[in-house]
Amino acid sequence: MLSKDEFVALYEKSLRGECSPGELEQLRQYNDDFEWVDGGWDDPSQQQSLYTRLSASIAAGEKVKRLFPWKRIAAAAAIVLAAGAAYFLLRPENGGQPQLASQSITKDTAAQAIPPASNKAVLILGDGSEIALADADAGQIAQQGGATVQKTANGQIVYAGAGEPPAEPVFHTIAIPRGGHYSLTLPDGTRIWLNASTKLRFPASFTGAERIVELEGEAYFEVARNERQPFRVKARGLDVDVLGTHFNVMAYADEPAIQTTLLEGKVRLSNGKQAVVLQPGQEGRLTERQQLLVRKADLEQAMAWKNGMFIFNDEPLPSIMRKISRWYDVDVTFRDPGATLSFAGTISRFKNVQDVLHMLSLTGTVQFRVENKTIIVTN
Repeated sequence: MLSKDEFVALYEKSLRGECSPGELEQLRQYNDDFEWVDGGWDDPSQQQSLYTRLSASIAAGEKVKRLFPWKRIAAAAAIVLAAGAAYFLLRPENGGQPQLASQSITKDTAAQAIPPASNKAVLILGDGSEIALADADAGQIAQQGGATVQKTANGQIVYAGAGEPPAEPVFHTIAIPRGGHYSLTLPDGTRIWLNASTKLRFPASFTGAERIVELEGEAYFEVARNERQPFRVKARGLDVDVLGTHFNVMAYADEPAIQTTLLEGKVRLSNGKQAVVLQPGQEGRLTERQQLLVRKADLEQAMAWKNGMFIFNDEPLPSIMRKISRWYDVDVTFRDPGATLSFAGTISRFKNVQDVLHMLSLTGTVQFRVENKTIIVTN
């Protein structure tokens, strides 16, 4: 079991996207256990100290996104949430005063029955046959298009070359449903993490002048460098061209913009009319009006989904609920638009949906009711 210092160090490492799969699993397992080897939060003054620091930041008039000005405080806040005492900030867009709420998490039977996303996906082969990856045994699950497809013992998919590739590429698609997530390694060594409600279409073997994949949804890429065969992601009218780099692409059909966030290397974005080059720490957005814009990225928030966290930094409620809908495989109905409400806070994505909803409701400005697998939002 981790000590407090070990947990904070591992949490900070996850925010930088540097955790190994084993470390991420350790962090997620710890988020479910919430026990300290060195006494933990048994002393109420420790929680009160955090509360005081957060309250002071609000009194100083800081913006919502500065609620957690230091990563160590952010980690501590996540610990408090996990332990069952939620701290959350609400700032109405009309300029009202932010509110900090503290209250023990209560249990709602209907919401508690809705679990977080799990490791599940469907692999669609070139001949149209489908493999439910959650049900497939470890080992080779397919051989097609000059490649073998292996499922590892920890549930990942790995492609490897197998003989001479065909003259015409054979395309595979991995489809992640709502309530799922998955990762795979392409035949060139490129690693991809796929968020809920995502599809990736790719050739079983890369044989042309370019390595081209097509994305709908959200994925994080660690592209294997090959200057002779550039890598391209095609995402709903946006082309992302790279040689070898680490970046995230969010291209959901129900989001107002396609967003590319660069962590390492260099990428070129183009839509047929404009082209921009991103540097590390920048974010490119293709708007609904087909404009390409570049700005400084919020790397913690962009990478939160891959690192097993929800991180909301002054985020509108409709945007938050779209993420909840995809991750927990639920529908959302607004009885009140809630568009003027923005929230900031952090909580594990591996908590049940009732924990997340209750955290949001602590502000007293929004309420939720769960009927079957539909979340009804009211004020």
